[in-house]
Amino acid sequence: MTYNDEARTPAGPGADGSPTRAEAVAAWREQRLARRRVATQADGVDGFALRRWRRAGVFGAEAVLRVQEIVEELLDLETFEGDLPEDALDVLRRCRDGEPVVELSGAVRSVVESAEPAKAVAVLTVVHDAKLPWLAPVGERRLAYLMGEDTATLEAEDFPAPSEDAAGAFALLRALRGDDAGHLPSSVCTSVLPWAPLAVLDDLIEADVLTRGSAPWQLRESRHEQRYLMARLAPEELAPEDIQELDWTDARERRQFLEDADAEWTEGGVCDLLQRAAEGDTSMLKELEDALPRPLVLELRRIQDGAVTGNWDSDVLADRSLWRLMSAMWTPKAAVNPARSDFHALTALRYAYDAVAIGELKKARLQLDKFGEFEDADPRLQAEVWNMRAYLALLREDLETALFALGRIDHDIPHARSNRQLVQRRREIPRNDRPHPSNPYLELGLPNGSEVWKHRYRDLRRAYADDRDEAARLNRAMRRIQQAEHAEDWSAFFVLPLNEDAFTLPSAPPAVLIPPLEALPRRTESQSPAALSAVRDRAVAGLLPTMLNAPRRPDHQHRTTA
Repeated sequence: MTYNDEARTPAGPGADGSPTRAEAVAAWREQRLARRRVATQADGVDGFALRRWRRAGVFGAEAVLRVQEIVEELLDLETFEGDLPEDALDVLRRCRDGEPVVELSGAVRSVVESAEPAKAVAVLTVVHDAKLPWLAPVGERRLAYLMGEDTATLEAEDFPAPSEDAAGAFALLRALRGDDAGHLPSSVCTSVLPWAPLAVLDDLIEADVLTRGSAPWQLRESRHEQRYLMARLAPEELAPEDIQELDWTDARERRQFLEDADAEWTEGGVCDLLQRAAEGDTSMLKELEDALPRPLVLELRRIQDGAVTGNWDSDVLADRSLWRLMSAMWTPKAAVNPARSDFHALTALRYAYDAVAIGELKKARLQLDKFGEFEDADPRLQAEVWNMRAYLALLREDLETALFALGRIDHDIPHARSNRQLVQRRREIPRNDRPHPSNPYLELGLPNGSEVWKHRYRDLRRAYADDRDEAARLNRAMRRIQQAEHAEDWSAFFVLPLNEDAFTLPSAPPAVLIPPLEALPRRTESQSPAALSAVRDRAVAGLLPTMLNAPRRPDHQHRTTA
């Protein structure tokens, strides 16, 4: 006999030093093999025994041997399956001890109903193969169909009623075998959700039978299965720890990107491409388009179109997460009107500062003049505008204008206060005795106090090796910085910018271009044979009461009596 020889064997020795469960199973198997060897060596079943077994509905020597094996198997379950009906076990013991009784088929059914579904399949397979008269006619047809016999067919009256197929396993198996899962009734779906193998639920998801509204994760006990089904149908509801447990790279990167997390993205992925675009690498915008769904491709092109002239729709301008990308796409060719939007105001400020840093003072003045009395700007931005105006006036030795501009800045800003003091001290020094007014860091194109000035100086000296005037300017800036570091006194330098953060573009990622989180691709085998076998086992176990019947004679006309 080959059915279900495996037993459930949790590991671990007994607390009292008794054999482990695995050792007990091994011993049980040895005993069973010994009994089978004895049965094999026997000359068969004598006529007296055959007559007694007929009372239990077992006819023929071969059938008797097969039933004896069933009895032995089921009695072995007593040790490993937990609570089993004691009255049924008593009947099995009597039959094993040579006293077969008419109640045998009922006892077999009672024990199998209390065991795992695979045991019901194994027992009924033997019943069917040995042609034991324990099956009702409809049970024979149903069992042949469930076991997948090629010639098995069922008439409409053979299909179990919903009350007989309470778990929905028969209806589910029939639908899966016929590739008709899409027409599975919703009542059956509800019945199978708590127990159906995960691969089967994936089949139902792909057949659009299970949807987000079905919420199958609410009926599963396994936390992993709950996460998996939610990822398949409602991924946006997953918590970060759920995504981590599922080891779902795309979802994890998407969440990290939206949270502006400092992370490494999969090269060539959407997050990687968006990050590179926002940082100024616009060479990969075509590649980004290829990675985005069509609606987002159109959104990206709308942003690109605006960058041609610096004119965007109001909703784009209002989305600060897009500013870095827009700034990377758009390089103003002339002074920017800061009154057009907050983005244009910040761009104008950066444009003016860049002009100051590269020594194009006329361009800087033209841009600063665009601000005029732009009182609606961010106070930090206004402070930087007045500070740059003061610096340009300082370079012209127009100290009164510089003091006026600095007077428009909040006195509580430390660097603005030190700048006013610098201009006031300079006003008391004769013009011919005054040091050079420029900030040497700015002459190198760096913000005040930058620690990388030496590298910048060397790079510029190499770039202007043949320009004596430029080399002299760079050397002057280098010496002034060295003198300040030696004296640890930078008070002679006009501080610009007052606050670098005022020039910084928002760091929020361009969330509007992040594709919606798609469902997790299935991770189970489609039409899994193991999953189908599990559904079949469940169907057999569920229909067991309609299959096993009281024993009948071969002519099927009347019941035997004890």
